[in-house]
Formats: sequence, structure tokens, C-alpha cells
Amino acid sequence: MAQYLKEEQRQAIIEAARAELQEKGYKDASMRSIASKADMTVGNLYRYFKNKEEIQEYIVSSARDEINRIIKELSVDTVSKEARVFNIRTDINELSELMDQLAERLIAVYQRYPTEFMILLTDDTVDDSIMSWFTRTIRSLVHQHFLFDEQQQEREILTRSYALAICGGMKEILKNEEISIENKKSILQTYLHSFIVLLDSDLNQRNDTYSFFHIPTPEN
Repeated sequence: MAQYLKEEQRQAIIEAARAELQEKGYKDASMRSIASKADMTVGNLYRYFKNKEEIQEYIVSSARDEINRIIKELSVDTVSKEARVFNIRTDINELSELMDQLAERLIAVYQRYPTEFMILLTDDTVDDSIMSWFTRTIRSLVHQHFLFDEQQQEREILTRSYALAICGGMKEILKNEEISIENKKSILQTYLHSFIVLLDSDLNQRNDTYSFFHIPTPEN
């Protein structure tokens, strides 16, 4: 009976921590608040988990492992078996198809682990595999379109901003509880497709414009 009660308390902690992390994010979540939600003392909570990081790891590990596997598989070309390289020569239809695959597979993970997925997507302090994948992809596009070297800081800011925007859009789509899983998948596929197409179009328009980061000095 004692062992059963111990497992019951552990599960209470896990459910409380899920709610706390989803509500506040990892940075603002606290052991004291988790203990309160689990209806136990902070001291008792520390008997089960040594810190907030350990609780979080226990909660998100399965979802994170699946996401990492998807990202790893999509990072390798299925024909050449080599790492994908996205650049100015990348066919936009190929990239859009890849985004469709990503959306479909991420939705499948979200369907199995809705709370855990949102914790991962919200807090890059917990896991940044999705953010990193988009950042690498967008960085390749940006750097291939803007070939000058002296503005690397500006290019990185632009790349990071695009990646944050695309992840922010994903979060808004997934957290909407009024739409079904199938509709979320369709909306997410449309969002990722349109984001990449618009980004590619914009970069192409600016490709020969050095003044994107440089305002020309008027001649005297």
C-alpha cells in the first residue's frame, strides 16, 4: 500500500508540473507552486525530484525524442543520404513538400503529447530542436541571397527573427483549442508553405539590392 501511495504522489507532482510549465513556462515555473498544485509540502516534493530541471526532463523527454528523430530524418536527403543544404538553388516546391512532411509529423507528435509539445515549443530553454532546424534552414537562404560578409550580425538578426516568427505562428495554431487536429494540420501546412514561399519571394526581390542593410549616402 505504501508503494502505491508513493506512486500516486509522484503522479500528482507530474500532473501539477505539467500544468505549471504550460501555464508559466520553464523560466517562471517554481517548485513551490508545483508543490502547492500537488497539495504537498516543498520538502516532500524534493524527495521525488531534486529540482525543476529534473521534473521537466521527466515530462518532455518522450516528446522531445520523437521531435529530434523527425528533425534528424528531415535533415538528411533521402536520395543522397547526405545532409540537406537549403540555398538559392533549392527548388521551392521541394522545400514546400518538406514543410508539408514536417507539419504532418509534428502534428502526430502533438496529438500524442499535446501538453509536452507546447512546453517544448514555448520554451527554447527546454529544447530548441525545432527552432534550430528552422534557423539553419532560413540562415542558408538568407546567406545565399546576401553574399557580403561584413554584415553577418544583421544577417543573423534577420535569420533569428524569421525563425522566431515561424515558431510563434506554429504555437498560435496549435494552442487554439477550438479547431480539430485535422484542421490544425491543414492550417499548419498552409502556414509553413506560405511562410517559405513569401520568404523566398522577398529574398529573391532583394537579392541584388545591397542597400537592404545599407542606406546609400547621398552624393554632394
